Amino acid sequence: MKQLLLFLSLFGFYSIQYAQNPQITNHSFENWTDQVIKSLQDYRDSGDENYGIIEQSNDAVHGQYSVKLQTTQMYGDLAAGYFVNFDPDHFTGGVPYSQHVDSICGYYKAHLIAQDSALFLAILKYNGTVVGGRLYKFGANRNANNWTRFCYPTNMPAGVVSDTLMIGAASSNAIDEIGMENGSWIQFDSISLKSGNQLLPAIPNYSFENWDERTISYPDHFDSSLKWDIDTNPLSVEKVSDATDGNFAVKLNTVVNQQQDTIVGAITNGIIDNWPFSGGLALSQIPDAISWDYKVHYAGHADFDPDVQFIFKLNGQEIGNFGRTYQNDVSVYQHEIMPINLTNVPDTLQFNAFSGNFPGNWLIIDNIVIDYPAGITDNLNMQQMIAYPVPAKDHMHLKITAKQPEQVQISLFDINGREVWKNTYDLQKGKNLIDINISKLPSGTYFYRFKAKTGMVNKKFVKL
Repeated sequence: MKQLLLFLSLFGFYSIQYAQNPQITNHSFENWTDQVIKSLQDYRDSGDENYGIIEQSNDAVHGQYSVKLQTTQMYGDLAAGYFVNFDPDHFTGGVPYSQHVDSICGYYKAHLIAQDSALFLAILKYNGTVVGGRLYKFGANRNANNWTRFCYPTNMPAGVVSDTLMIGAASSNAIDEIGMENGSWIQFDSISLKSGNQLLPAIPNYSFENWDERTISYPDHFDSSLKWDIDTNPLSVEKVSDATDGNFAVKLNTVVNQQQDTIVGAITNGIIDNWPFSGGLALSQIPDAISWDYKVHYAGHADFDPDVQFIFKLNGQEIGNFGRTYQNDVSVYQHEIMPINLTNVPDTLQFNAFSGNFPGNWLIIDNIVIDYPAGITDNLNMQQMIAYPVPAKDHMHLKITAKQPEQVQISLFDINGREVWKNTYDLQKGKNLIDINISKLPSGTYFYRFKAKTGMVNKKFVKL
């Protein structure tokens, strides 16, 4: 009778368990979606920041392409399409340009809404001092369905020669963030510079003919730091084939972008727009434990280190936070088991992971499994599994009825997730009896992990 009760309480058939006890969707990071991102060569633009609001347009004045910028509602806020050939954070950079420039010209089309205004910036410097140019605005009163030429004076003093040119544009007034409207757009082509009636040498990619194309893989059902920058190498979030379950795992990298900003590799099953993150997996009971596989490269400490979090919420309020922080290199996959102890039943589980903010840190994660008080966690090729006695003193027995022959690995872990024993067994079709000697283990609570090609189980047991 005790064996039957244990079977009913600890194990069950997959079809019953999975409907009642949800897992984090794409918990083994097998499913990814590829997206082609285009961005302008010789410029920094909104395509580099994963905003789909810069477009390579076939509608051109000269050559094959022009550039179209659009303001779009993204991640809960309005974002303007833009391009610049300098560092907008520090207002440095640009391209070498040793000329006296009277005016900067080009062609545009625009559809600007209400009080919104598109921006075009041209700044000329000499030895770091501004000697000409300014910020020019296109308002709704200058909307144009057809290509229209513009020519702006630089107000550069006579006889002065520049050594640097900075240009850029945005589809809305993103500097003041006043009057921005979803759907405003502006299109540019064939930028030129003049001194009097003389056409000056062209700047790089002046007619927006040259574009870079990059395919980015996004993990399905997760939000990530790929929102923040996709112009780094490596990316802050990568699909890797070094996996423990299936073909892929996720790798989080701490990287530095072109503006020397540190980008922390981050991933969540919630929404990453604000801190703390929101959203997550709907729950209706308290799990026994959560496990995952990981590797770490710890390059150094800054403000925080590589970290895995499982945050439980009830009615939007945090009621439990479980996880691990890693401060040592782990070059071979380790299996982590986190016991879950909660007083109240949560309605949401949020998974977050970070690579830490020291450049060079990385964290690989695979095979996140939530274990519940009842049921087989994954689609194991088992008809029945019984563990006895309860609790156990010197020996723990597993009686397993298998549908077909299969090799399995059984591991024991202490309450802190350290592996204390493991062995591999070849199961035969039908009934199998496995005896595990636990006499040398100290008394306490342990986990055993049963892992096969068809699935995995982590369950608690007590050693007397």
